[in-house]
Amino acid sequence: MASGVDDGSGARSRFHTSSSTEAGHRSEPRVSINANYEARIKNPLIGIPRRTLLANVDDFCRLKGLESHRDILRKGALVAQDPTGYEDITGDETLTEVEVEALRNEVLYKWRIPKVLYLTIITCSIGAAVQGWDQTGSNGANLQFPAALGIGSPGIQDKILVGLVNAAPYIGTALFGCWLSDPINNYFGRRGTIFVAANFCLWPVLACAFCDTWVQLLGCRLLGYTHIYI
Repeated sequence: MASGVDDGSGARSRFHTSSSTEAGHRSEPRVSINANYEARIKNPLIGIPRRTLLANVDDFCRLKGLESHRDILRKGALVAQDPTGYEDITGDETLTEVEVEALRNEVLYKWRIPKVLYLTIITCSIGAAVQGWDQTGSNGANLQFPAALGIGSPGIQDKILVGLVNAAPYIGTALFGCWLSDPINNYFGRRGTIFVAANFCLWPVLACAFCDTWVQLLGCRLLGYTHIYI
């Protein structure tokens, strides 16, 4: 049975804890997060009794609507708790030969990765290069756009406007990107958010080439870098 534990914010956890008690059973020992004398990040699942761990998995599956994946998540939790003892797991969660072989190959063949992952790495590398070209182009435009947009005089007002346009990407990131990240991810999911961010990355940058005033360029640059933190 899941116990409710106050986390200090007023909310009560729906998951089992190591301190939960039942009639006729002793309280199970709580996992100490302070017993880390080597100052290293330790496996947070170590020390959690198997019954409690699996109960937490069941609660998680019910909460997230993942009942159809319950069996594999149970196995995954036990493997995560003891990554070197996956062959010793017994009961209904015993791993199949295929699963054992897959885990064994992760150690024996560390660099055997799917071709799709190579494609992902290459695509991300190209994206990083394009981002660099984009910023280089923007820096080069600084030599010409002030005069072209009528803010190239040596006066203090025009210098402030040039600085404002230059700083627009970071202003947009701080004022829009950071604050939009959570609601957009919550509403569209991660893949949908990436699509939204990609549109912010593409269209405002293209629009910069058609700007006739510094106000238009400022708006495009504000929107063009909003995607960075989304």
